[in-house]
Amino acid sequence: MFDFLRAQPSSPSPGQIARFCRTLGWAGLILQSLLGVVPLLVVIARILVNPQWRDVRSSAGLWLALLGLAILLFSIYWCFRYIRMARRLEDPDLRPAKSAVQRNLKLGLLSNLALMSIGVLLALWRVTLLSIKMLTIPQGTTVVSPGAAAVPGGLITPSSMIAIQAMVSAIAAGLVGVVIALLLIYQVGRHRTSPDLFT
Repeated sequence: MFDFLRAQPSSPSPGQIARFCRTLGWAGLILQSLLGVVPLLVVIARILVNPQWRDVRSSAGLWLALLGLAILLFSIYWCFRYIRMARRLEDPDLRPAKSAVQRNLKLGLLSNLALMSIGVLLALWRVTLLSIKMLTIPQGTTVVSPGAAAVPGGLITPSSMIAIQAMVSAIAAGLVGVVIALLLIYQVGRHRTSPDLFT
């Protein structure tokens, strides 16, 4: 299925495109759901733990994370739409136009690109803040604080690393969605029997 080097028929049938949609839709749904657990838990914990999150000036990153989370949930739903689209492609009476299928695939691609962009922006912002924090410590200094709670001027904490893990998971989920959308766009583009119909 993923062997692009082997000679393939010039135009896949609607049944083959439907199988691709179903297989890749399920793969995207499962992978993005698994990768989306960590960002979801981090954002929920951030909202519950910090009651001052409503102050827009101090939590612009949180609002951006909420936007990214909403796009991730939309992308997971869109993978489910690929599965439903496969069902419609198999039935000649319900078969959508090729332009409608391509529009759906492009929307999935754009939403995942937006998810990756937001994840990269958040990760760059967070890592930059942590780097600045690390650079403020004098060279050769040893910081020992066993059992102490994290303070704003403290070093990197486990919660910082979990937040970075959440951002990397969101970027990976977006990458999964981009790859799936591109593979499906490629398969639909190979169908050349009719300009806008699957026959």
